[in-house]
Amino acid sequence: VFNRIKESGHVPVLPEILVRLLEACDNQATSLTQVASLIDKDPSLSYKVLQLVNSAYFGLKTTYSGVDQAVVYLGVNSVKNMAVTAAVHQVFNSERFNNLKYFNIHTFWHHSLKCACLARRLAELTGQANPDDAYLGGLLHDLGKLVLVSAYPEQYEAVLADSPPQEELLEAEQSKIGAQHADIGAWLVADWKLNPLIGDAISYHHEDPQRVTGAFPLVKIVYSANELSKDGNQEVARGVADLLLGVDGEDLKQITEAANEEILQISAELGITVEAPSPEAGDAGRTVIVAEDGATLHANLASRIKGIALLSGFLENMSQAEDNEAMIKAFEQSLQVLFGFDRTVLLMPDRDEVLLTGRASASNKLRGLSLELILPIQKSSSCIVKAYQTRSLDYLKTSEEQENLADRQIISAFGCRVVAVVPLSAEMQEVGVALIGLPESMTELSTNDHRLLKTICQQAAMCLYLDELKARKAEDIETERQAAIAMTARKFAHEVNNPLGIIHNYLTTLKLKVADEDNINRELGIISEEINRISAMINQLDTFAQASFSTSDLTNVNNIISDIVQLVKSSLLNDSATEVSFNADPELPLIKTSPDGIKQIVINLLKNSSEAMGGSGQVVVTTSRSQRI
Repeated sequence: VFNRIKESGHVPVLPEILVRLLEACDNQATSLTQVASLIDKDPSLSYKVLQLVNSAYFGLKTTYSGVDQAVVYLGVNSVKNMAVTAAVHQVFNSERFNNLKYFNIHTFWHHSLKCACLARRLAELTGQANPDDAYLGGLLHDLGKLVLVSAYPEQYEAVLADSPPQEELLEAEQSKIGAQHADIGAWLVADWKLNPLIGDAISYHHEDPQRVTGAFPLVKIVYSANELSKDGNQEVARGVADLLLGVDGEDLKQITEAANEEILQISAELGITVEAPSPEAGDAGRTVIVAEDGATLHANLASRIKGIALLSGFLENMSQAEDNEAMIKAFEQSLQVLFGFDRTVLLMPDRDEVLLTGRASASNKLRGLSLELILPIQKSSSCIVKAYQTRSLDYLKTSEEQENLADRQIISAFGCRVVAVVPLSAEMQEVGVALIGLPESMTELSTNDHRLLKTICQQAAMCLYLDELKARKAEDIETERQAAIAMTARKFAHEVNNPLGIIHNYLTTLKLKVADEDNINRELGIISEEINRISAMINQLDTFAQASFSTSDLTNVNNIISDIVQLVKSSLLNDSATEVSFNADPELPLIKTSPDGIKQIVINLLKNSSEAMGGSGQVVVTTSRSQRI
């Protein structure tokens, strides 16, 4: 069959420019400039890229006129998926199918695009496969049908004439043509030299689901997406998805609704006419066109664009940011462009995870406010802290009484009616929270806005998390380096002090032998002073080598100070006229710090205070809790 199809001349060939573009996109060494240069060589592809980036699909305030700018914004993967979708639609020109009675090319594209959108969302939701490969697998899963109906239109029309169930359709294809569309599609994808795993996903998308449970993730994702794309019993389809991927019904319902919207957006921007079976059609197979006229569609897209967007450009900006400050700035810019949110502050934990402290880029108008935001993590009633700890979305609203003073201050400082508190987490680790002032027209985030915002926050959290890991690793290396230097310094001090001590003893002996020689004694005294100076310098090295207080624990500061005061009274100040008293705040909370460090600091302060007063006077030590947000 494959040879007959080849000989018939109905084997579709991908445009040369697309083949080169796919190779470039799959090569990590390829720059965005090189990708843009390839697209520039194809006027049709260039037009589609610019049409897409300037469409209501993104709702950008700036118009891009150059392909290079558009590629930077869209990202390589988005360009790749768009190019493949447009090319396959072009290769299988819809005009050749206009005279067919049973095969509806527009219904075919509706199903294929829905499967592609669902596959990508399932891959993103489960993290089990590359979302872009999943998209292509879903888009091309029924590719074999196009090949068969192109090469054998009469035979394939006969196959479809009785509208057989799926199992009988495969048998009819095998009986009347000699091959099934799944095998033909996998063969063509291999001929196009696409990812072999995509070919597997196409080949096995009609297998028994129990057998598919043992397949690689991409096969299971495309299989589930195909089941969810059908217009039959959705409960059965969701059961299959749960079996293969472990995704619950509510998540599946949400991504299916989002995919239905995305089909309209993609088809409109790429000029693909789609049709979906009419709800009233039942098994009759009648269809209704769901594509809307341009003005209506763009009006609808303008209100929905944030529900789904190809975020590659912003996500790449965050992942490629050189430092923490640049990552935060990229995050703020993405919220500004995609949502119009211009009041954003991050709260991130300190190194010991005791406090949440404000962070904002230098250009953020709330930068000054962010520097003043400090919230204790432990035993706090703040909704912000709870959202951070539980990793759940929350809102601070002027219409609701805020029991925590800090929460009330945040609303006032942001100057809006609602502040969304969005958690940032990565690798099951809390990274922080984003405080986002919502426009006056919004009381909460819509489902689509929340979904999109969650994606951005996950990427930002991962970037910040990895940057923190990198910084901690650098600190660990520096600590080890300092420890090595300290050890060397101690050894050096010990080894040098030994001969210096011997020299000093010999000088003392010489002084005794020449006690009557004043000039010689004076010279020997100078030598002795210099040796003492060297010894003092060596002792400074030894002091430098002493380990710092690096261990931190939850500490009762009152207990430590009380013990130190009693110790100092009975030891260092026992013979002094200095009086020491301690006023403890009983409400002082436990703090995470070094107990040994606190002891050393208090001892030094008491000792220095006594010496400063000439050995007499009164020293009062007081603890209290400072109230700050």
